Amino acid sequence: MKQPKVICITGGIGSGKSTVCAMLEDKGQHVYYSDERAKALMQSDPTLIDGIIALLGERAYSMRVLNRSYIAEKIFGNMELKHKLEALVHPAVHKDFDQWKMVKDSALVFKESALVFEIGDSNCTHIVSVVADEDQRVSRVLARNPELKESQIRERLSNQLDDAYRRAKSDTLLENNGTLEELEIQLNYLLSKVI
Repeated sequence: MKQPKVICITGGIGSGKSTVCAMLEDKGQHVYYSDERAKALMQSDPTLIDGIIALLGERAYSMRVLNRSYIAEKIFGNMELKHKLEALVHPAVHKDFDQWKMVKDSALVFKESALVFEIGDSNCTHIVSVVADEDQRVSRVLARNPELKESQIRERLSNQLDDAYRRAKSDTLLENNGTLEELEIQLNYLLSKVI
């Protein structure tokens, strides 16, 4: 069976990758959500759960439920521990994606992933970065997460790859500083080139 073409959709926090992926699904495209699947696998994959407990201790799960706040506290500021956790999670997501794409009867699938460049995702045959001005991104994140402070969001942005890097390394850019209609026009153009 021929492997489908994999178009990876990436971008920093507040860039609009989820909006782009929702548009793709509305157009009948298959979209795999890496972050959502990672969270689900951390809750359901016995091998991954055992690895997380071995790395972070029994408190990583509370009554068989992933203890997100404990994990965030453990890895915050500890890059070595964060990388070790990612080294457990990313292979599980990679395997899950491989299984997912094999059951899709399609020559083309989309993979949403914030970490395409950071993990050197070998699945991507074409990388699309959604980019937006920083102030625009901050206001979007504040709108959906009112409990966060602007300074917290800007700190998260500073810990992510900048858009200059994404611009240099991507096959396609979707500029998301305007209206949804403008974004959709760019997306339709992308689809006309890749389908």
